[in-house]
Amino acid sequence: MNRTRILSLGRWGMIATLLVSFPRLSLAGEQMTGRQIMEKQKQLHESKDEDFKQDMLLIDRNNNTSKREVTNFYLKTPEKLTKTMIIFLSPADVRGTGLLTWEQKAREDDQWLYLPASGKERRIAASGKKNKFMGTDFAYEDLRPENLDTHTYNLLGSEAVGGQDCYVVEALPSTDQEKAESGYAKRKFWIRKDIFFTIKKEFYNKQGQLEKISIDEDLGKVSGSMWRSKKVTMEDLKAKHKTTTITTERKIDKGVPDSKFTLRELTKK
Repeated sequence: MNRTRILSLGRWGMIATLLVSFPRLSLAGEQMTGRQIMEKQKQLHESKDEDFKQDMLLIDRNNNTSKREVTNFYLKTPEKLTKTMIIFLSPADVRGTGLLTWEQKAREDDQWLYLPASGKERRIAASGKKNKFMGTDFAYEDLRPENLDTHTYNLLGSEAVGGQDCYVVEALPSTDQEKAESGYAKRKFWIRKDIFFTIKKEFYNKQGQLEKISIDEDLGKVSGSMWRSKKVTMEDLKAKHKTTTITTERKIDKGVPDSKFTLRELTKK
C-alpha cells in the first residue's frame, strides 16, 4: 500500500471518529433524562451545611405587607440525609416559633412545629404536610428536601425564563404514600441549562389546576459550583397572596453541628 493510500485511510479514520464522537458530545445535554437533570442539580448545588437569615414578607391581595425575620440552619448528615431548622426571630407574636425537619430514607420525613405559647413541640402528621406553614404560601411539604426516590421526573422540553434557556421537568408522585399525602398532582421545574439551578416552579393541585408559582431571583455563585438565589417569591394564585423571602446573610460549610437539629434546640427559649 503506497504512502498516499495510507495517509488517506488515516484521515478517513480521524473523520469517522469525529463524526461518531461529536454528535454524542453536542447532544449530551439534550439526551439527559428528567431524573438525570435533577440529580445533576443536586450534585452541583448541595452543601454540607448552611446558616442563613431572611426577611420574610407576607403580601395580601391588597398589597398590604407584613414582615417577619427568620433564621435557617441546614445540615447534610453522613448518611446523606438532610436536617433543617427554621426559627422566627420577629415580630414578637411569632418569636421563637420553629420548624424542625429530618429527612428519612425509607419512610416519611419527620417534621415538628414548636409554638412558644404551647410550650411544647407538635409533630406534623403526614396528612398535614399539605397545609400552609405559619400563614405563608409555603406548605410544610415545600419545606422538605426534594426526594428523588418518591417522584418520577419527565423532561418536557426547553423554554426560556427571563432570557435564560431552561429545561422544563415535570415531577409526579411515584409512590402510593406520596400520592396520598402530597397536596400536588404534579409540579414543574424550570432549570437553567448553564448552571442546573431551578429558577421557576409551578404547583398543580389534585384537580390538575395551577395553584402556586415560585420564582427565584438575584442568583449568585456562593461557593465552588454552588449557586443560591437571594430572593424567592411563592404566589398562591387563588388566594392572591404572596410570600417573599430575601436572604440577608448566608454562611456555607462553616460547620453547623448536628446538635443544632434536636427537639431540645427547637424548644429552647
